[in-house]
Amino acid sequence: MQVRKYHAENMKEALKLVRRDFGSQAVILSTKTAGGKIAGERTDGTKRGVEVVAALDYDFDSSAGRTKSLSQSAKSKVSSWKELLSERVSLENIQHELKELKKMMGQSHGPCEEGSKDLICMELKELKGMTQFLLRQAVPLEHHEFSEQLVHFYCQMIKQEICEEIALKLIKELKQDLSPDALRDRDQVRDNLISRIEKELPLAGPIDLTPGKVKIAALVGPTGVGKTTTVAKLAALYALNKKRKVALVTIDTYRIAAVEQLRVYSKIMGLPFANVSSPKEFGKTLAQFADRDLILVDTAGRSPRDQSQMEELKSFLRQSFPVEVHLAMSVTHKEDNLSATVNQFGLLPIDRIIFTKLDESYTYGSMVNQLVRIKKPLSFLTTGQKVPEDIEIATKKRIVSLILGERDVHYC
Repeated sequence: MQVRKYHAENMKEALKLVRRDFGSQAVILSTKTAGGKIAGERTDGTKRGVEVVAALDYDFDSSAGRTKSLSQSAKSKVSSWKELLSERVSLENIQHELKELKKMMGQSHGPCEEGSKDLICMELKELKGMTQFLLRQAVPLEHHEFSEQLVHFYCQMIKQEICEEIALKLIKELKQDLSPDALRDRDQVRDNLISRIEKELPLAGPIDLTPGKVKIAALVGPTGVGKTTTVAKLAALYALNKKRKVALVTIDTYRIAAVEQLRVYSKIMGLPFANVSSPKEFGKTLAQFADRDLILVDTAGRSPRDQSQMEELKSFLRQSFPVEVHLAMSVTHKEDNLSATVNQFGLLPIDRIIFTKLDESYTYGSMVNQLVRIKKPLSFLTTGQKVPEDIEIATKKRIVSLILGERDVHYC
């Protein structure tokens, strides 16, 4: 059980404070006229107001109620921390709030409602971002004079899981380059931040096709990122929408279901299809499809830890024909896993990046982190399972809108 004491001018205001921290599950233990120092003093010098002692019992039966209470508490702390930041308070206040939140989460147990868990995690990410922002400064916040707007956008970037180094670099640049008046204007800060984020994003645009010359594009990546479905979407985009001659090839000799899936897609779209099992056969198949504008190649999902599989894949891609290699990665994967994927698949001649499964994620900062890190251009984004609808050419405007939380994933 967590117990807190509240002072307020009247009972109505006291209950607001209780609900803010404990939600609807709060239990009022006692109320009395306050005798200590509180806001509001009579003209005769005497104090006025009430003192309320409230508690939250974490053993109540309703897991839904518990989840709602946690979410409400997290939200209230987000709000209160923003106010503290704008008032240039010391780290001691923030650290106290963080300890209270950790205690609350530690005492909580039992399953959360589906969907509520994600909401709580989102709120806690913002709290974490605010704390990290302060702790990295080493001295009180007022010595740095970061404006409320800079703090707001820093926290938004951290909430979207842009790494601290990149986020802090961006707001320091804004602080240095913008005038004091501009730093107080949210629109000006936002516009300048957008411009800086866009400069960090290398984009490739769509697959370029040259009339009379075949382009070979192979998708590589770990298992489960949606390579086969992405190949089908690209085939539909270029064959049906752009009216180009397309062929489909798979070198996935491990998953029969994936081969059959691509075979069905090729039949529906009326496209030639080949399944090859060796680098030599792969080279012959590419030569047979030399009259095509675009040959799309699906590869087996490879474990980044398996060097033998990586060497096998490299042997397939080592052809007399130039092969444009697209590394497909899912935004649902953790940052460490994405970095490991980039390190291992970096042994291949990666030309472009495709990010998949945007519809399954709540955060998109990992795209920025990886693009800044590996400096390879981004070509496409996928946003669902529908073929060919759920694929789009990556644009800077689109990525920034996701990072700043201004658009839904499905917007085009």
